[in-house]
Amino acid sequence: MGIRFSKGAAESLRTAGALSTVGLAFVLALVIGFGLGSVLDGWLGTKPLFTIACFFLGLAAGILNVYRIVSQAYPAQAEGHAVRTPPAPHVPGPGDGPGDRESHDDEG
Repeated sequence: MGIRFSKGAAESLRTAGALSTVGLAFVLALVIGFGLGSVLDGWLGTKPLFTIACFFLGLAAGILNVYRIVSQAYPAQAEGHAVRTPPAPHVPGPGDGPGDRESHDDEG
């Protein structure tokens, strides 16, 4: 007998699980880039050229990993479909009296 979650709770747990990997993915990309650069510098004797270059490549890879993980966790926002908020209520101002409505008939 297993634990059953509602659809919303299961989706929330899935999202939390995906987002929990963000930090590890970012740090791992940095460490791999730095390590690869150090090894290349050791072989080629170009210290610190490849260490710095590969560190920044690892940084870019880490940022890309974070972006991919977050866009999978929140697909609607990543596709450019922002959550719509209701329009703000109309606040009457000068010229909004009962006799002035003919100039505002196009408002919706």
